[in-house]
Amino acid sequence: MPERAPPKTDPAEASVRQVLTWLATHRDTPDLELEELSSQLQTLRETPLPTRQTLKLLEMLFVCAAAALESQTTQLSKASIPLSRHIRVQFNTLLDVLDNFALAYEGVLPALPHDASAHETGLVLDRIASCLARHLFICHLVAAPAGRGIWQRLHTVFQHAVQAVPDQPAPQPPAAYLEAQLLACAQPASFSAQELQFVAHYAKQQARRLEIHEQPPADTRGVFWIDPSRDFPAFALARRAPPMEHKVYYFSCRAMALQAGADLEALNRGQSPQALGLPPLAGTPAGKGTLRRLVAFWGEPGKRRFPRRRQSHRAVICAGLPRLWQLLQHPETTADDDLSQWMITNESPDGFALMHLHGRSGRIRTGDIVALRAEDSSRWMICLVRWALSENPEHIEIGLQLLAPEATPALLAIPGDPGNRAQTSALILPALPPLRNEPVLVVPTGTVSNPDHKLLLIEKENLEIRQVRTTGLNEQTGQVEVFTIRNDAS
Repeated sequence: MPERAPPKTDPAEASVRQVLTWLATHRDTPDLELEELSSQLQTLRETPLPTRQTLKLLEMLFVCAAAALESQTTQLSKASIPLSRHIRVQFNTLLDVLDNFALAYEGVLPALPHDASAHETGLVLDRIASCLARHLFICHLVAAPAGRGIWQRLHTVFQHAVQAVPDQPAPQPPAAYLEAQLLACAQPASFSAQELQFVAHYAKQQARRLEIHEQPPADTRGVFWIDPSRDFPAFALARRAPPMEHKVYYFSCRAMALQAGADLEALNRGQSPQALGLPPLAGTPAGKGTLRRLVAFWGEPGKRRFPRRRQSHRAVICAGLPRLWQLLQHPETTADDDLSQWMITNESPDGFALMHLHGRSGRIRTGDIVALRAEDSSRWMICLVRWALSENPEHIEIGLQLLAPEATPALLAIPGDPGNRAQTSALILPALPPLRNEPVLVVPTGTVSNPDHKLLLIEKENLEIRQVRTTGLNEQTGQVEVFTIRNDAS
């Protein structure tokens, strides 16, 4: 008798077995290889299975990957920009995994059976929104532009979620979609990675308070609008009017801004971050500065004060308060390694946009102080780094806010403060009427713990000690604080 042929293996069954075997092997693996995970996702996407079986396997893969995705995101938050080639590979792999998950869930959504429960539909929408929102957050962390089409796919989730169903409660968009919008409205490029993680935490707390409507609220302060047909986040109504030919949606961040202001006041009164449900960073000057900026970005997003003029001339930058102080105090000792070369691409009376040419750019940090000298000038202008963007390892752009056309290096002492016995390097920026009628003091963040203390300043060209008091806090970032000061004769 002829030998019986072995039974044929069903390709779909073999694929399912492969995915389940991989899951059994890697379920408790803390350092999951994302490339392997992508391979399993690809296998699942290419396997014709009943929709609910596909969804169940997807959920198993998603839960298995959660810890690895969180760990990889945390690692990226510690990277400096522009990213090294090795970190850039890790970044691209992480985005690929998130995109593959989103595509897999997007494939499931239209295939859900007619008897699918609201829970099943909501779960799929939540997973798509979570993956795409995580993609955006990771791009914010490393100052990279969002992937093409990500916002439009998020808007599609929003529109699907808010479709009215007869005899059902009013639907709500996924929380991850609302969080992504709040984060985008907070101008994420203006925060450091550490501050951005705090903003994301705060947005997650506030997201469910965000209500999206087809008509603008009566109070237009802090109002933003969304055009679901475009691949963009929300725009501030104060900065740009919506197009007449497209259907748009509106929401207000005013309540979130007021809450951020209330939390800031509570922290300044001595209440602990834990009592307010906030992470420990909220109690630091960097955290308070972050809340201060959220009040402005969410509550009063204003128009640009001055038009930008395109430019193409070179400039030199010295970054960081210690190097600036050394540069101004002892210019002859400044090493070439402390300077980097840039191209000014546009400018206005209150700032500049620049593109890196060569030199060490890794010292540039959002919220830090820098000195800028145009190639045809001998004067060092003092600026604050407002935002940074890096599209690839060889490219970085920054935006600078001009604080003063010059500065005087000084030494700061705080008598009566046992925690500040040593003298601290500081900069004194001159008054600039009518913008400001008093000089300001730039110091490392946390130096002035009590604004009521008297401060002693020793200037470079004036060996006499000058006694001053702070009258207001102008800027507060994780790197520097800028105080208005006045002479104190008492």
